[in-house]
Order: sequence, then C-alpha cells, then structure tokens
Amino acid sequence: MNFIRQHFLGFITISIFVILSTLINQYLLSMNILISSTFICIFLGLIAGNIYYSKKIEPFTHFCLKKLLRVGIAFLGLNLSLSDLFNYSSAAVFLILINILIAFLIINYLCKLFKISNILGYLITMGTCICGVTAVIATSSIIKADKLQTSYAVAVVTLFGITAVFFYPFLANYYFHFSPDLAGIFLGVAIHDTAQVSAASIIYTEIYNSEEAINSAMTTKLLRNSFLIFLIPTIAYLYNKDEKVVVKNSIKEFFPFFVFGFIILSFVRTLGDYLFLDVVYINYWRDLLLISKEISFLCILFAMVALGLQTNIKSMFSLGLKPLLIGLLASFVVALISIIYLSIFKL
Repeated sequence: MNFIRQHFLGFITISIFVILSTLINQYLLSMNILISSTFICIFLGLIAGNIYYSKKIEPFTHFCLKKLLRVGIAFLGLNLSLSDLFNYSSAAVFLILINILIAFLIINYLCKLFKISNILGYLITMGTCICGVTAVIATSSIIKADKLQTSYAVAVVTLFGITAVFFYPFLANYYFHFSPDLAGIFLGVAIHDTAQVSAASIIYTEIYNSEEAINSAMTTKLLRNSFLIFLIPTIAYLYNKDEKVVVKNSIKEFFPFFVFGFIILSFVRTLGDYLFLDVVYINYWRDLLLISKEISFLCILFAMVALGLQTNIKSMFSLGLKPLLIGLLASFVVALISIIYLSIFKL
C-alpha cells in the first residue's frame, strides 16, 4: 500500500502522457503521417518537464528509468534466439573495442589541449563509449570526481544522447536501409544511454517496420554495458594506484544485471521454438510472445516519458563551451567510425 501511495500521482501523470502519445500516433497514422509513439513520449515529457516538473512524481520517474526500463529490455530477449544473439554480438564487439580506444585517445588529447582535468575526460569517455549516465556515475564513485565534474559529464552525455535519439534512426536508415541488423548495431553503438538506445531503436522499428533493428540494437547496447566489468577496474588502477578501492562493490552496484535477464529470455525463446512445434501449442507460444512484446513496449514507453520529464534542457546549455565541444567531437567520432566500420562490414 505504501508503494501505491508513493507512486500513485506519478503513475497517473505518466500514464496520461503514454495514452496521449498513443492517441496522437494513431491520429497521425490515419493521416498517413508516421511519427513514432516513442518519439512523441519523449517530446511531450521534455515539454512538460521543462515547463513544470513536480517533485511529487519524481519517485515514479526514477522507478520507470531504473526498474520498468530494465524489465522492458529484458523482455526484448524473447524476440530473438541465441543464434541471433551470438551473430549480433560477434558483429559488434570489435567495433565497440575500436570506439573505446579511439574515443579515449581523442578525449584525452582534447582535455590536455583545453586544460580540462583528466577526471572529467574519463567520465565523458565512459559515458560516450559504455552506457551513458550509469557509466558516468559508476566511474565518478571510483575516481572520486566532485559533483560539478560528474554533473558536467552527465549533462554532456544526456544532451548528445537525446539529440541522437531524434536524428540517428534516420541516419541509420540512410546508410543501412537494406541491412536493418547493421542499422540496429549502429544505434546500439553510437547512442550513449540504454534508455536512449531503446527509444531510437523503437522509433526505427516503428517507422521502417523492422523488428531486426531493435533486436540488434539492444543486443549491441547490452554488450557495451557489460564492458563496465573490465573498464571500472582499469580506471580504478589508473587513478587510485596508491589507494584501496573496493572495485567489486562498485561493479556489483552499477553493473546492469538485466543483461542476464535478456540472455536468459533469449534462451527461453530458443527452447520454446524448439519444443512447441505442435499446431495447438505453437499458437499459444506465439500469443505469449506477442503479450511479452506488448509488455516490453509499454514498459519502455513509460520510461521514455520519464526520460523526457527528467531532462533539464536549461541546465545542459549552462555548461561551459569546452566540455560541450569535447562531448560533441567524441559523439561525432564514435558515429563516424561506426558508419565506416559497418559500411565495410556490409561489403
């Protein structure tokens, strides 16, 4: 009961935005105008959150981004088999490694050029190359970054990640319209935060009618997230050589364990496709998959409204120009490398 009382106002508020977004989407479809309901959810959330954001709904917005989003992503695992999971991962892993290395070198150079602390550079690198805000916060706890540095990095990652959500689905289609799996990998590699990748891949799927894109995008993003387990100890070693740092606790706190839920449900999908071959059972199995897809989509829509509500546009543009420029160049380089690599891979 306490949970219901605490989250009731937030639940009603975000539900209204989700319903309104769906209705707008259906109305536009009737006029042959295709704008993703996910796009509308973020847009309405951005407008409402920057006009007036009530602290009373904050507990539920946090719940949407921390819990519901993870449930929605885990359920996406039922959309693809283990063989698909392996194929997407094998195509993306080398690209992820290249982006991490090159982005680190570029950001490190720019930080020295602009006389910005290496700590801020590491935060921006982790946010750009791994998993957005989660990676920034995890890294800041290891290298003892102050609140200003952490806020800078979070704002930079959020600004360019949100911008990418609105433009990258169209960029992905422009370069990879005949290969939706590569379009999805591009979205999963080039966009920073898990929530942002979810939004962009669903926008792509709705506009271009490609389930394969969202599967490859989320597989790639979850693979990127898993690199936290290697990079956090590395950063701890570089910045805390003479200090005792409890790396295990930091990994446990920030590592996205819903990755395992995604893999387990992918295994369930593979097993179900193998076992339920009878005509009667296969219909039930398909119905279950359809329901899980709807649950996943609904959870992600709630998270997208919450993402919009919590994005403060004014605070982003209050940053100094230099951190913004570093974030812009890092994002541009990651996207450019991804396009070149995947274009070669396509050949």
